[in-house]
Amino acid sequence: MAFALTLAGQSYGDQLSDMITAWAPSVAWLLPAQNPKKTADGATSPELAQQIKLIAADLAIVRRNMGQLAANQDQFAAKQEQMNQNIAMLQQVEQDVRQQVLAPPALKPPHPPAHNPPQSSAR
Repeated sequence: MAFALTLAGQSYGDQLSDMITAWAPSVAWLLPAQNPKKTADGATSPELAQQIKLIAADLAIVRRNMGQLAANQDQFAAKQEQMNQNIAMLQQVEQDVRQQVLAPPALKPPHPPAHNPPQSSAR
């Protein structure tokens, strides 16, 4: 893209710079420095104007795609953070289970023997 602008800038000079600055000010920094003396004829060819419009449209598409890419990166980062939290939680659960399995059983106080009431011998 910058190559095309540079080539067009060499061929059409200030006319092209003025048009690009008017249609796509965000890319004006790609243009060579303005020449203080302007040409007398301010007219540009329709073909050049059409090419510049196409370049501006391409730039708009690139901007939109970059915006979508940035949104996708944000979503990816959020999902990655959620996965990291899930992994940490699973590791903690695994550690808790291992401790329970490997821990010696707790000593329980012995139960007193069950007291059976004496049976009557009146039968």
